[in-house]
Amino acid sequence: MKYLVIKNHVMKRAFTMSVIGIIATATSCNVLDKKPLDAISDEAVFNDAVFLQNYVYNVYNGIKPPWAPGTGGYDALTDIAVNQPETHERSAGIRNYIEGNLSADNVNDLASIVNGLPAATPLWDYEYGFIRKANVFFENIESSTIAADKLDPMKGEVHFLRAWMYFELMRTFGGVPIITNSFQLNSESFDVPRNTFDECAQFVLGELDKAAGFLDGVPVSTGKISKAAAQAFKARVLLYLASPLNNPSNDLAKWRAAETATKAVFDMGFTLHPQYAELFRKPLKTDETIFGKSFTPATRIPGWGYNYDYWPSGFDAQYRIAPTQTFVNMFQMANGEYPYQADGVTVNAASGYDPQKPEKNRDPRFYEAVIYPGAGPLNIIDGSKSTQRLYEYWEDANPNADNAPPYINPNKVDPKNGQNLFDFGRDSKTYWVKGLTPFHWRVQTGYTFKKATDFAGPRASFDNDYNQVVVFMRLTEFFLNYAEIQMALGNEAVAREYINKVRKRGSVNMPDLKSTGAALVRDYRNERAIELHLEDSRFFDLMRWKAAPGNVDIPIRGLSKVTMDWSGAKPGDALGKLSYTYGVIPEAEVRKPWKGDHYYLFPIPNTEIRRSNGVLKQNPGY
Repeated sequence: MKYLVIKNHVMKRAFTMSVIGIIATATSCNVLDKKPLDAISDEAVFNDAVFLQNYVYNVYNGIKPPWAPGTGGYDALTDIAVNQPETHERSAGIRNYIEGNLSADNVNDLASIVNGLPAATPLWDYEYGFIRKANVFFENIESSTIAADKLDPMKGEVHFLRAWMYFELMRTFGGVPIITNSFQLNSESFDVPRNTFDECAQFVLGELDKAAGFLDGVPVSTGKISKAAAQAFKARVLLYLASPLNNPSNDLAKWRAAETATKAVFDMGFTLHPQYAELFRKPLKTDETIFGKSFTPATRIPGWGYNYDYWPSGFDAQYRIAPTQTFVNMFQMANGEYPYQADGVTVNAASGYDPQKPEKNRDPRFYEAVIYPGAGPLNIIDGSKSTQRLYEYWEDANPNADNAPPYINPNKVDPKNGQNLFDFGRDSKTYWVKGLTPFHWRVQTGYTFKKATDFAGPRASFDNDYNQVVVFMRLTEFFLNYAEIQMALGNEAVAREYINKVRKRGSVNMPDLKSTGAALVRDYRNERAIELHLEDSRFFDLMRWKAAPGNVDIPIRGLSKVTMDWSGAKPGDALGKLSYTYGVIPEAEVRKPWKGDHYYLFPIPNTEIRRSNGVLKQNPGY
């Protein structure tokens, strides 16, 4: 299935040729023979199952992509990632947030979407624009002549989509206006008050019940919304409603409602895919993934693609966000011990961890999540510079003056592409200083995210059919959700059982957790962070837990220095002796103390407050 892209303009009474052209990209040519090509009326669209399904596919674009804003979603606001200010398109907004300067005037610098559109669209406008498209759908199908067996599944899809878009607004801003008609949202006056968070929640849950009803018995098509997706999303919403941010009295009835809905997900027949890394590669793994989509050239990440945004700068890429040492430390050793104590600095003596061999004997997911110095070999497909090599993030341990020759590295030439090799690596700052690569961005932690990259595809391409998929919901999340619910209900043994299900995936097979109390909470939250990283989870988890202090406002740590000593190496040796120094990365942003509870929600943009003539009330604290 392809997601269609139509600019987020106000819907008119007739569809123009530009819209027809977009519909034509996803339908067979003979469809357009049914009507004149100068215009397609609302009546034609809403009475033709093919045209209407493509209209619905357009509404799918209201699902905020998990890489927005910019690459990495909101992960760069947390402890697992840091942004690269030279290349990140939301750098100013990220800085405003972490310095405690987020305001109603600048929130759109952070909370905006670029998804096939010519310019960034504020999240508020983006979601309400697609909500309006959903409302137009429901207004126009009342008199549709499309048969129920064709129309009802589309009703289910749009109820789900309207719920998804409202929930995106809710978890970002809190309660928002519930709009179910199609009046123009970008008019000069939009004087509709906010509904409460609970009112919005009940509306969303009702939409999902309707979606599940309309989709009941409909065959599942990969990439399309299904009854299972509606039920799973309802379970996620109920978990948010039970969480501390939205349940300050810790009403156990809310946790029990989430428990019941999550149990229903387990009855759907999904199973864990045996290979963790394959979950994020085509084809979509429908044994575990409940709702997701594959990329095509028409639906790629905006810009040059995931590779150009995530690859290291030494691969001539933007390296927009980088893993922090805090994130790396979350990955346990293969024996189930953390490499460091909770302070992130003191080595855990029981773990067997050697800071000078940090990649040895780690949780298998570490190798699929993080590119570390010496990792690989990795394919770099980039024209004449194409090669296969390690991630060479190291400086010369014994440099001559100005790194002049003679060099100790016994390997003088890259056999793959003829590049000269030096004692310093091709991803080092020295390699850039000497003019051998065009990029070495200012913020470097020494690590790169691997999960979202495609080393079978080129560095940058508008046309390549990249291998990635986007996972919106998968069974693993609900195992972890259920563990959280059971901890809240006092059932730690059951919580451990479900966390351990995740750890027992065939390609992971980590030791069972046996922790209790605060240690179990840490284990659970770390497990969730590493399993679901880059899936638009960590930031909103910290917000709903009210756990930002110590996770958002902490110094960014990483590899402050990595050196390579080639003294004992022989020709053909891939590596000499690497030495690591860890510390705070001074070039990374200096995070300010957490601002307070009001910061768990974003402010309503002042543009919307003014448009409402003051009817919209601002979140407290802004």
